[in-house]
Amino acid sequence: MTEYDAKGLLAAVAAELADIRTGVDEAGGLVSELLRLAPPEQRLTYLTRMQAFDVLSQRVDALSGLAGALAADQPMDTALAALPLAEMADRLRELSFRVRPLSEPAPAAVSGDLLLFD
Repeated sequence: MTEYDAKGLLAAVAAELADIRTGVDEAGGLVSELLRLAPPEQRLTYLTRMQAFDVLSQRVDALSGLAGALAADQPMDTALAALPLAEMADRLRELSFRVRPLSEPAPAAVSGDLLLFD
């Protein structure tokens, strides 16, 4: 896959994720409407569980932004630093550093005797 193909793919992934976020938000709205019909003693339990929709929406939105930033040639570190969800940024940053090789290899250690006076 060429660099151009990767940018196009990332842009398409960003758009797909934005569409998914819209669907998650609509499902959350539906659940909110149904929550009003629940008996008062059960609403708190359902409300707590309904917050999962908000978390999903935030995660999908963050991934969409990340994919869009990478498609726009932002450096990976900059794009990861811009993620609004710190835990997600940490997980993705850890994975990206585990997968990609270091840009410059560490200098080789110099072996031999230390000479203080010659």
